[in-house]
Amino acid sequence: MTNEQVRDGFCEVYNDFWNRYKDRQPKDDTPEWQRMFTIAEVLKRKYPLLEEVINRMLTELIERARGRGRKVDDYHRPV
Repeated sequence: MTNEQVRDGFCEVYNDFWNRYKDRQPKDDTPEWQRMFTIAEVLKRKYPLLEEVINRMLTELIERARGRGRKVDDYHRPV
């Protein structure tokens, strides 16, 4: 990947994906929930370098949607 592609990848993943869902996560089994996963898969294919970042963001969004992380020491962290 070129420097510009890396920059564009971070920009798209953060600005378009993360900012879209960080403050309001969709409910399970809704069309928007499926759309969130579809967007994540498309981004992982488009920017393979950022696959792990996207996976971690998706995990965080799922945890937030399920109400976890609202208290101190309540976050799930992959081992």
